[in-house]
Amino acid sequence: MPARKKLVLTVWDGFSYVALWQGAGFFVLLLLVWFNELVDVPALFMGRPPAKPDLVRGCLASAGVLTATIVTIGHTYLQQRNIVSGMLTICCYCHKIRINQEVWQRIEEYIGKHSMALFSHGVCPECFEKAAKEDVPGGSGKGVPQS
Repeated sequence: MPARKKLVLTVWDGFSYVALWQGAGFFVLLLLVWFNELVDVPALFMGRPPAKPDLVRGCLASAGVLTATIVTIGHTYLQQRNIVSGMLTICCYCHKIRINQEVWQRIEEYIGKHSMALFSHGVCPECFEKAAKEDVPGGSGKGVPQS
């Protein structure tokens, strides 16, 4: 008798939760469309004469809701795809990010490719002081360039 496989629950990422709740919201809309079509809610609450259920109108409304579901969840996926998540290995000297075992990429290139962030470079006060000290006479001469 073969051994039974254990059920392993996976950890969902943020997109999965968002997609689940978006899908649930659209499912509720779908239920409301068909509830209105079958029960005729305006006739119940407004005192109008009841109308027969119109299957074509219900199917068209359902198709609209399903289309909106696909577009919304797809758009959310495209937005979430640009968010950097997880553990990144970064070199403590040159600050490049390891893409795979052999490839390292500059942090600006990696984050620019995987997010919507833009970069500008500057010098923090601590590094400015270090560079200025190196620029004094007798220093290494690698300091801040003078204009």
